[in-house]
Amino acid sequence: MRENRDIMRFNVFLGSIILHSILATCDRLRTACGIIKDKRLRGIGFNGSVTKDPHCDDIGHLMVENHCLRTRHGEKNAISNTDKPYLQNAEAIIIATPCLDCTKDLIHEGVKKINYMGAYSNAKGKEIIKEMAARHGVMFRQFDIDFADFFQGLFDLLARPGGVLYRAGYRLKITKEPIEKKEEK
Repeated sequence: MRENRDIMRFNVFLGSIILHSILATCDRLRTACGIIKDKRLRGIGFNGSVTKDPHCDDIGHLMVENHCLRTRHGEKNAISNTDKPYLQNAEAIIIATPCLDCTKDLIHEGVKKINYMGAYSNAKGKEIIKEMAARHGVMFRQFDIDFADFFQGLFDLLARPGGVLYRAGYRLKITKEPIEKKEEK
């Protein structure tokens, strides 16, 4: 039962981080990062422009060598939004492959476990981040997730006795429908 509770906690944190990615302001990759310590979500950040600067969603991307430089990455914002003591020996959960700079920042701040979902083929420095993490004793794990199954599992938990959906008298059912993707800007 203990292990199941730990898995449930991880999934709830991951769900919260995924939902925070909705607030990201660069449509090249809406991502977020959460910092976990002592079984608590201690800080969260999503990618977006520096405070009071315009966002990609409003004025477009600032492209240099196929990377948008207008946004501050979710990992950097999560570090800024987490009280310093909670970064030491913490765990990060990231919605995409972290870039080399963000990996360096997380390692420098004392994060000891980096979990990331899926892959982002445009991550800068991706060819050396695993090697760097290993050199610093940081666990670096990639998860491939079927998001429909993932959210269905969370909704099923909410439909258990005492849950918000149970009290409302219904359950939710996830269905997959293809999205017509626009050409990248």
